[in-house]
Amino acid sequence: MASSEIRTDVAGRDIPQLGSVFGASLSFALAFIVFGLVFPATLQDGLSALQRVVVTTFGPVYVGAVAVVLVLMLAVALSPVGRLQLGKPGRRPEFGWPSWLAMLMSAGVGLSFLFWGTAQPLLHAVDPPPGTAQAGTAEAAAMGLRYSLFFWGPHAWALYAGVAVPVAYAAFRKDRPVLISSALYALMGESTRRWPGKIIDLLAVIAILFGVATSLGLGTRELNEGLAHAFGVPISYGAKVAIIVGLMTVSTISAMTGLGRGIRWLSLANGVLCSALVVFTFFWGPTRDLIGDLGTMVGGFVTHLPGMSLATETPGNSWEAGWTFFFWAWWIAWAPFVGTFIARISRGRTIRSVVAGVVLVPGSISAVWFSVFGGTALNRVESGTVDPSLVAGNVKSALTVEVFGTLPLPGVVAVVVAIVLALLFITSADSASFMLGSTTSGGSLKPPRPVRLLWSFSAAFAAVLLLAGGVSALQGAAVVAAVPFTVILLAVCVSFVLMVVRDLRRPGGPWLESSSGPSPGQRAGPR
Repeated sequence: MASSEIRTDVAGRDIPQLGSVFGASLSFALAFIVFGLVFPATLQDGLSALQRVVVTTFGPVYVGAVAVVLVLMLAVALSPVGRLQLGKPGRRPEFGWPSWLAMLMSAGVGLSFLFWGTAQPLLHAVDPPPGTAQAGTAEAAAMGLRYSLFFWGPHAWALYAGVAVPVAYAAFRKDRPVLISSALYALMGESTRRWPGKIIDLLAVIAILFGVATSLGLGTRELNEGLAHAFGVPISYGAKVAIIVGLMTVSTISAMTGLGRGIRWLSLANGVLCSALVVFTFFWGPTRDLIGDLGTMVGGFVTHLPGMSLATETPGNSWEAGWTFFFWAWWIAWAPFVGTFIARISRGRTIRSVVAGVVLVPGSISAVWFSVFGGTALNRVESGTVDPSLVAGNVKSALTVEVFGTLPLPGVVAVVVAIVLALLFITSADSASFMLGSTTSGGSLKPPRPVRLLWSFSAAFAAVLLLAGGVSALQGAAVVAAVPFTVILLAVCVSFVLMVVRDLRRPGGPWLESSSGPSPGQRAGPR
């Protein structure tokens, strides 16, 4: 058996393998950390310069890639191929619907989800795309809502599905490892087991490391500012490092316990608290306005979808570069981690149910999330309850604290918000550590605990270094990491189509299952 495949013992359990991908990726991580320690200014300047070049050159490519992946995933789900089960016929999913949805949502968004939820509609309202609406008007507010859904809705989550479905198809229907390279089998053949496949997996690890470190660094910065505004915690580099160390410690413990325990239970707790916060804000906030905001958001999103989806940079217009290109690069950088994680937890589900659960459900949740939190923020700023200067200063964390402070029981709400932020941080970090361990262990379904521990430390160190370099370094890391993976993502989609077409054409298989998968009420593993 080739070294890149998962070996099993007599009981059928996979035996993890630490090979060249582990060694090369660990060497890269250590080299990056050492370079950042010795030459922090050079790291910051280099990443910032690379970001400018990448955005100018590849921004429109990001836009096109996102549109292509979204159309492909929806087309596959709606076709008869959507009935194909990601696994052997009759196999029940490992996780029930509540656990599965909670885990993929928790992995797919970091703690910035809450900060952006309140701030992004306002930021777009005061700085709409040039030539569209006058800043501060009702039209600009409506635009802010629909662009928030655009950046966090189906387009973004389709990138995760574009990795999850092909990887799960290759892993659970063709008995390949849960690796990005496995999804390229139709294009690369047995080369996926040799050095070309190892290079693909190495690039995936780098994208995961940069994407996660970027989000952890940005989230820690915002969390420190939010805690300072709410509880008087000092804003300092030391405080940020302490936050990363504390939360990554809990995240590491969660990752060490595995999917069925720490990661699943923390994800469920995160889902319950987030839902409670949404419901509380909806009923004790400007309820009537929020209902209208939801309708305005969804209606505007559908109406302006083609224009938003295909908008690219024009001379003298930096809006697309600062928003659309960066957000798509950010999501693409996260796609290797979240996509393979979703593939890992989706065995036994149909392609249609995976696409629905990864694209449509999170898209709907994002619509409610931004209409409730963003709509409340718009209401509070318009009424003068919240200081508009927080919007002008782009202080998302302080703005979030101020908005929630206008609700009843502000002290209790502040504590709940702090817990939600911590859980959003932890549940994305523990899933990332798990998948870094899996990818560098030959696609093992249960990577060794020491490897998970090692990658938890590496991600934390990388986040601390990027944090020292400032926001430009953090953003630059994500944008740069997305470049090679954009090409890989499109190749994965092409390979997936070829795999399905070839399988359907060959005599005797595969079957098109008549069932559309387990219903929410069907027994399917732990809930």
